[in-house]
Amino acid sequence: MTGGTPQPLVELLIEGVDLELVDVTLEPPSVPKALAWCWGHLDRSAPDPSRVQLVVTGYMAGSVARWSPDQDTAGIHTVGHGAGLSAGKTIRLPDGRAVVLLPAHYFRNDLDSDQTEVNELIARRVLVHEAQHVVMHQNGQVYQPDPTASFRDLNLVGGAAAIIEEYRAEISVGEEFRRGEPVWEPAAIIADLQANLDTAVATYQGHRAVDRLVFEVTSCVLIGWRGLAYAAARDGVVPDGRLLSGVRTDPVWLRGFDAFWPVFTAVLERIEPADAVMSRQALEDAAAEFARILGHSMTGLGFRWQDDRFAIEPWFVESSTYADARADGLTAMQRLRMKWARRPARGGRIRR
Repeated sequence: MTGGTPQPLVELLIEGVDLELVDVTLEPPSVPKALAWCWGHLDRSAPDPSRVQLVVTGYMAGSVARWSPDQDTAGIHTVGHGAGLSAGKTIRLPDGRAVVLLPAHYFRNDLDSDQTEVNELIARRVLVHEAQHVVMHQNGQVYQPDPTASFRDLNLVGGAAAIIEEYRAEISVGEEFRRGEPVWEPAAIIADLQANLDTAVATYQGHRAVDRLVFEVTSCVLIGWRGLAYAAARDGVVPDGRLLSGVRTDPVWLRGFDAFWPVFTAVLERIEPADAVMSRQALEDAAAEFARILGHSMTGLGFRWQDDRFAIEPWFVESSTYADARADGLTAMQRLRMKWARRPARGGRIRR
């Protein structure tokens, strides 16, 4: 720490970055003010800080690969996911320890004062969120479906449980840490979902692999609902009465979300913040109910998933956004995708 402050029990590690670039010295131990705040907050938040490591990394994907106990998970993680940069990540280890990863960029000393201030705000906000994952992990609040469950339930229930955990972490981020943060706009989330589903289906028409289609479509829908959960969490902390403005007439919203939103918000009302200990039954019930919402939402969007059968409704490709796009405004890749998307959709049996 700095100024003679006792060193936290949380272990601090720096990897993939020049120590001088982030003003870290080992003898005597000293870190910049913003990092000291993050380190101290994580130490105060964790039920057992001695079993937590804070890793400041210059290469997020490499650090995930290094620390993740699941090599498959590490292999699919990338720094650039979708349109954004990984802001932070908490990895749960089999022995009960937790590793919190933060990008070293937040603490660089070679940026102008305005960017440095923005980075400090982001670093604190991200660390507060990640600390909630540590709290839930150490309090035994992380729920995953039985590994013997069906392929469908492993995906939908597992996805539902993960989104609920994200929501619990988000509602624990107070208003004081939200100054200047990007706002999750439902209209933008739904627009991105439509574009991602179009791409997934267009790609599938070329390679015809049902298992890949399942992964892509389900991921798109889960990412959409996760974004909506973030938006709902922010509205719960900083309400402005405009959460669903601009999205209520969107055809994608009407097909896959509008009828299920009241049920979804009712589920969220039963979900407590990260530092509250919910019963195992309450967590299971919430995940199961949300999984049903996800299944109905996918059906509404044009994707039927029943047992081990998965198919695209014909109307999905017939009403694709490609059909309404102006020809002179399309890129060559978009024209190719449009061609594939208009081909008849096929379902099939999921390969286990």
